[in-house]
Amino acid sequence: MNLREGCGRVPIKSEGETPWTLVEFPTREDFDAMFCRQSPELRDKYWTMLNARKGGQLLREAGAPFGLTRERVRQIEAKFQSRVKIWHESKRA
Repeated sequence: MNLREGCGRVPIKSEGETPWTLVEFPTREDFDAMFCRQSPELRDKYWTMLNARKGGQLLREAGAPFGLTRERVRQIEAKFQSRVKIWHESKRA
């Protein structure tokens, strides 16, 4: 499952009966904290691209303004989902 299929939420892999859990999309502040090691320009690019995916754009459409391939957008989205899972679990603890 990807951001486009998440209907405005972030699908994260879960254990148990359902293989995916939908969690709220993080705020910009939380997103910046998740990607704090990236430059501000790169964080802006990722934020814009991931919001485009959340809004229903295809991988190619979301990456085109930044010259990114579909595969690179998919990789960034996978990293984002992984970090959201860690962020979500830390908020629950």
